[in-house]
Parts: sequence; structure tokens; C-alpha cells
Amino acid sequence: MFGELVTAYLFLAGVGAGGVAAASVADLLFVREPFGADVVPDFVEKRPAERLVAGVLALSCGALALGAGCLAADLGRIDRVLSLFTAPPVTLMNLGAWAVALLTALAAALALARFLYVPWLRRCAMVVAEIVACGLAVVVAVYAGLLLQTLSGVRLWSSPWVPTLFALSAASCGCALLMAGALFVEGDGSVRKAVRSAARVDVVVIVAEAVAAAGLLAFALGSDHSGVRASATSLMHGPAALPWWAAFVACGLAAALAVEVGCLVRGHGRSRS
Repeated sequence: MFGELVTAYLFLAGVGAGGVAAASVADLLFVREPFGADVVPDFVEKRPAERLVAGVLALSCGALALGAGCLAADLGRIDRVLSLFTAPPVTLMNLGAWAVALLTALAAALALARFLYVPWLRRCAMVVAEIVACGLAVVVAVYAGLLLQTLSGVRLWSSPWVPTLFALSAASCGCALLMAGALFVEGDGSVRKAVRSAARVDVVVIVAEAVAAAGLLAFALGSDHSGVRASATSLMHGPAALPWWAAFVACGLAAALAVEVGCLVRGHGRSRS
């Protein structure tokens, strides 16, 4: 039903939203980067954890902007793009477009405030901005699933498990982005604490994704609609079985869970030695 550009938009928007939320939460709970006239003006001299948050925010902003570009390219004309923000009535697509645009702008501001020296900026303002960014990230992560629920072309998407899977997938991508970014900075105490926390959260999220995926299959198999049952059959052993079992279940869930558990075990072993 969707082309490659829209599929890329949905994926990149989820990755960007998850990354912004993960970086913002990491700063709120672990990093607590100071701002104002007394901060280190040179970015390369900042603490590793501060550079990690800035890098994840920049990458997330880039993913959001690239995703928005994919959607604009799919629409093809500037008037269609503008209609997402101006044309009544208000729809989930309108709200999603505004959420993506606002989150992209806010992520860019949060990143630039760290890369640039802004002496008049205060920590309290950044805290408020990060909390707002987390709220917008949730909207972006959920709205695509809610939008799919309203489409009648594929009855399988009418399940409430669909927006749940979108939100959990975005959260998992955000944790993975934070942990991947930690490979490029020095591992001080704040970085290690943030990475361990992200790994623990991701384990919970991946397990929840598996439960949601099982719930989606149970919903489909138990449906009295022939189209929904046909979709379930396609996922189980039909044309959609390979991407479902190999890409989503094996790589997206099982392999990712194994990696996260391995990281936690190695980190626990290093902390005891």
C-alpha cells in the first residue's frame, strides 16, 4: 500500500523520535549538562557524556529531517506538502506532520545549544525543552500506528497492537542509537551509567515488542474477518513470512535481545573485577 519513500519516512521518523527521547532522558537523569556563561566553550573539551548526548541529538535530527524529505518527495509537489500543515479538517496526518516538524526543529535547537557556545542559555530552559521533546517524540512514535489503524485497505492494521509496536520500536531504536554513539566517546562513569540503563530499558522494550507481536498474531488468528486471517496466514507461512520471521523476529527481536543481554553481562563482569 505504501511506497518505499513513505516506508522510509515511517522508519526514520521512529528512529529520530526514539533517539531524541533517549538523549533527552539521558541528559535529564545522568548527564545534567550545565549551561550558561561558565560552561566549556570548546565542544571537543566537553565531558564524553555531553558529547554523546549532542551526537545522538544531531543524528536524530538528521533522521527526522531525512524522513520528512522522503515524505515530501513522495507527495511530489510543494502545495501538497503545505496542505499537510494548513488544509482542514485536522487529521492524524496533519497532527503527525506538525509533530515531526516541531520535533525536528527542537532537536536541532537542543543539538546546536551543545555544539555552540550560548552564554545566555540556562539549564532550566534546556530541561523544559527536553521534556517537551520527549512528549513530541511519543506523539511521533505513536501517530503512524494510529494512522494505519484508520486505513481500511489492510484490516490487520486495525489492531491496537499496531501503534504499540510502533512506539516500542521507536524506543528500542533510541536505546540502540545511544549505545552505538557511546562507541565513539570515552567511557567515563556517566557514559557507562547511561549505556547500562539504556541496555536494561531496551531488554524490557524488546520483550514487550515480542509480547505485542504475539498479541498481533493472536488478534489476527482469532478474527472473524477472512482478510485478517489471510494476513495472519501470510505472516506465519506465506509471502510475508520471510520478512516477519527473519527480519523482525530473528534479527529485530532475538538477535537484539541477545546483544543487549551480552552487553549487560559483560558490563556486570567488568564492574565486579
